[in-house]
Amino acid sequence: MFKPRLQRQPKAQARTQLLLFSTIFFLFSIFIGAFITVHPLYLKQFLGKAELVGLIAALASFAGLAFSLPVGVLSDKIGKKRLLIVSFLLISGVLFAFFRNTSLYALIGLQIAFGIAMAPAWVISEAVIKDISPIGRRGEFRSFYGTFANAGIFIGPLIGGLLAERFEIRTPYIFSALLLLASLLLVLKLKDNNRDSNSNRNSTRNGIGKDDLLILLREFNQQRELKVLALCTVSLFFWYSAKWVFGPLFLRNLGYNPFVIGLWLGISAAPFLLFQIPLGKLGDRIGKSKMIYLGFLISTLFIIPLGFLKLLPGLLATIFIISLGTTFAEPLIEARVTDIVPRERYGAYSGIFEFAKTSGFLIGPVSTSIFVYLFGISFSFIPTVIIFILTLALFLYNGLVNWGDKVSKDRVVTDFL
Repeated sequence: MFKPRLQRQPKAQARTQLLLFSTIFFLFSIFIGAFITVHPLYLKQFLGKAELVGLIAALASFAGLAFSLPVGVLSDKIGKKRLLIVSFLLISGVLFAFFRNTSLYALIGLQIAFGIAMAPAWVISEAVIKDISPIGRRGEFRSFYGTFANAGIFIGPLIGGLLAERFEIRTPYIFSALLLLASLLLVLKLKDNNRDSNSNRNSTRNGIGKDDLLILLREFNQQRELKVLALCTVSLFFWYSAKWVFGPLFLRNLGYNPFVIGLWLGISAAPFLLFQIPLGKLGDRIGKSKMIYLGFLISTLFIIPLGFLKLLPGLLATIFIISLGTTFAEPLIEARVTDIVPRERYGAYSGIFEFAKTSGFLIGPVSTSIFVYLFGISFSFIPTVIIFILTLALFLYNGLVNWGDKVSKDRVVTDFL
């Protein structure tokens, strides 16, 4: 009777930590949704042209890119909880500064500061979920967390759009800053699973060496499937950047108000909210790679006409189906990474995949800005179509190579016998 109790307790602790951490990032995602709904419109007040908005928005991604890998390695050394607290405090300070700012030059600095402050939060969000996910239920745990996060993404744009419509466009910045500060009370209750306090102190003295990063990159380069998953991640976040930066500008160009823009962005999160957990469980059963490929296929087919629709029902239905496709793919990419990488390196590999996400966020606005400049705002989503088609081809090629390797191994075994 004693042994089963020991087996049940870690599971109960894992579920408790999952619920707590998911609640933290539910609040975090409300801030993201409220912030990003108005931020392109806020930037346009300083810049005037839509293509310039994309370039300035990319500065935050460029700054985050430089910090993703070091933050991932550091989180394995000193613990994830303290880095998350620092990140939330920094983000809140930057949001207050956005609210007060009236200078274009200061805006550039704030974009860079925002990217730096956000990097630890994104890296740690995935690393902690990898820590607490049991083998055989990784798709389910990642999807549970993702459902909470996307519930915030669903609610946040509605709040941000409503605040901007009823008051003024800077109001969501104050709301988001206060929400983040309030969520720190929950962060303090979070358990840091990766190291005990003594090893934390030793790791802190060791710091991050150049060799740590080189070893990590060498390990990553030896894993073909990890590289393919990283490229899939770049593609997904290329699309997210186009949606969040140019979606509001596209809808504004059609004459829709901030609340409708927030509704459109909220609807884009609805499939994650409704289907992510069952799809995660299904991926654990039938195979994550199949689900990822199907998700990219669905999204690609429906992104093609998106920029040429004008009526709101069609715009809402299309963004819902596109997001349904990404619901198949995004959580299962992270769950598959958890299957492959060693537990003691979860933070480091979360840093690598945060680097991939930030690369997508960086490349997306820049590439889309070029298309908008050359062809107009209706062509905002065509670059995403191109990169999704290339991703599908790469994913299919990798699957065929893996199948060929398996057949070759079977033949060797058969010949040997």
